[in-house]
Amino acid sequence: MKRVFRIGGGLFIYSIIPILSWITLSFVLKDSRIINVFSIIYPIQFLWSILRLMFASGANIRKEREKDPNAVWNGIFWGTIFAAIIFAIPLVFVDKFILFMGQDPAVYRIYVIYAIALLFLQVLFSLIIEKLYFEDREKTANIHLVAFNLITFVSIVLLSWLIPNKLIAVLVTLGILLIYIICLYVWQFKKFKIDFKFYRNFRYESANIISSLAMLIIYLFGFKIAFSAGPEFLAGISIVALCTDSQWDSLGAIATIAKIDISKGRYDFRKEVKNAYAYLSVAVTTSVAMTIGLFFANQVDPRIVFSILAFQVADMLVYPYRQILSAFTQIEYSATLNTIINLSFEGIRTVLSVFLLTPYCTQIGQIVQGVFTCVVFTIIRIVKYRIVDKKLVVMKKEKKEDLIF
Repeated sequence: MKRVFRIGGGLFIYSIIPILSWITLSFVLKDSRIINVFSIIYPIQFLWSILRLMFASGANIRKEREKDPNAVWNGIFWGTIFAAIIFAIPLVFVDKFILFMGQDPAVYRIYVIYAIALLFLQVLFSLIIEKLYFEDREKTANIHLVAFNLITFVSIVLLSWLIPNKLIAVLVTLGILLIYIICLYVWQFKKFKIDFKFYRNFRYESANIISSLAMLIIYLFGFKIAFSAGPEFLAGISIVALCTDSQWDSLGAIATIAKIDISKGRYDFRKEVKNAYAYLSVAVTTSVAMTIGLFFANQVDPRIVFSILAFQVADMLVYPYRQILSAFTQIEYSATLNTIINLSFEGIRTVLSVFLLTPYCTQIGQIVQGVFTCVVFTIIRIVKYRIVDKKLVVMKKEKKEDLIF
């Protein structure tokens, strides 16, 4: 249980400090619109997720499963190159992206540039952090998570407050963070042979990569619909996203631990679920408390805010169970089946989020996908996993007998 709280706590810090940066900036610069930057660039965070899954998580799982010593650093090498290319696109067309999201480039340009560039640096940072997690070095990873995010928070807030030219403040902050990441790369560097086998990482994270790609489409078009409903929905979505996104990110610890344990051959389903829901209780409580607190600090429509929050909490309640079963299905049973299941329900979610003519389209798609995916994985567990559990019990008994003799 300590491990899920250590990794989850680290991921929470990783997510919450940038969120606090936007809230603090809005107060320091006396412009409440800055909070909205978080929602405007929200779809792009799934580019970060895709790259992390492919080149960090997938590479580390492949190292364990295929005993490939070059897998991790090839993941870091190719991940850095692909991230630079992919994030350059929205930076070059930043004004068009802001207009696509229905907002004014003159108001948001500088801090949207900062947010996109920060996501790129977070990809590079995640490549090293994931490596540390798979080496069971959670404490070391969390030290760097705290340091990186504190530097981010202090630099952008302080420099934006002190320097009239906000672009200079942004560039200096990004420069400091880049130096920190370069130092991490040098510290962790190990000689490796460059190869082109990075595509094999996809096998271990195919379902999640496809899911993140679908999420990119869902929020890109779904938020465009929601934002067009007026400033009330933009404000409501921004508040709930600010108060739940860090918890969603920290819940990623559940899938991370399941993948690590499965790849290392120490998976225990009941223990994984028990620990996951202990952590979930904290995540839900803090989400609700933060939303209530930020709601009273801003003039927003309570019906919008708490309706969106209700959807988020409902999906959180089924998230740990389906993530643990999905990880096991992907790695141990059938990557193809897991990908088909996730692709099918992501497809349904995408259709609902893009074509439902309601500002709540993304939330409706989210809860439909979450509930039905959980039901399907429960059926699979009843049919298939009971046999696996019995085999695990037999293996444990055999080990005990070996110790006796």
